[in-house]
Amino acid sequence: YNETGHALVACYLPGSDPVHKVSIIPTTKGALGYTMQMPTEDQYLIGESELKTRMAVMLGGRAAELLVFDEASTGASNDLERVTETARRMVTEFGMSPELGPVRYAASSMMYLSGASTVREDIGDGTAEVIDEEIKRLVREAQDHAMNILKEHEKVLHEVAQTLQAKEVINHEEIQAIVDAEKSSAEE
Repeated sequence: YNETGHALVACYLPGSDPVHKVSIIPTTKGALGYTMQMPTEDQYLIGESELKTRMAVMLGGRAAELLVFDEASTGASNDLERVTETARRMVTEFGMSPELGPVRYAASSMMYLSGASTVREDIGDGTAEVIDEEIKRLVREAQDHAMNILKEHEKVLHEVAQTLQAKEVINHEEIQAIVDAEKSSAEE
């Protein structure tokens, strides 16, 4: 369900990179599966809405676990790390917080869109608290967005998960066929 959650949130969110393949075969790097998305074009700048879309996709697995099993597992650990870092960078580096405005709070040793963000040492306690709250808000919004998508398409979630469990690897066409079948039955 974790991998299916990632894949379906990506399928239903406009602007998300298309899902190429989903696997539940464990990898040599320790992952229990993966969802591979393939961008359709080279991209050098990423807007706030796309960052939020990426965060929702990252939390699609956790949202699926919460929806189906009514609890999260340790499987979302890396997703939480990545989504939290994305939110931190949005707030501290890219000025994407309405509460804090277009101010850079990150230390200046960062390379664009790579590495971990650290906050400047001259930040006051009050500002640090607002930074933490903004990061939490962005992560919560991403998880809620993923959860709402999966609730709306719960039948597809179960069908794709069953197909994935039976086949272990599915591709874009197989997922899209299930998504399209839901769309056509909804239109009838």
